[in-house]
Amino acid sequence: MTRLDQTLEDLEYCIETLGMDDDQIEEVMDITGGLGIRPEYFSDEFIFLTGRGMDEDGQLHDPDYLNIAVFNGMYF
Repeated sequence: MTRLDQTLEDLEYCIETLGMDDDQIEEVMDITGGLGIRPEYFSDEFIFLTGRGMDEDGQLHDPDYLNIAVFNGMYF
């Protein structure tokens, strides 16, 4: 795949899948380009949205899932 084809595919993903506007697309393309990754990978790995609002999304994390203090106490 050529770089142009890849860029067009990335733009299509940002517009069609993520529903981004021009400013958001520019920001994501700059960030992911600087990191050397594609927007789809970035979105899949690092963005978690449920559409339920920030208060409810914040409650989806289980603080006891990886408790570093407990881990260190068990293994060190």
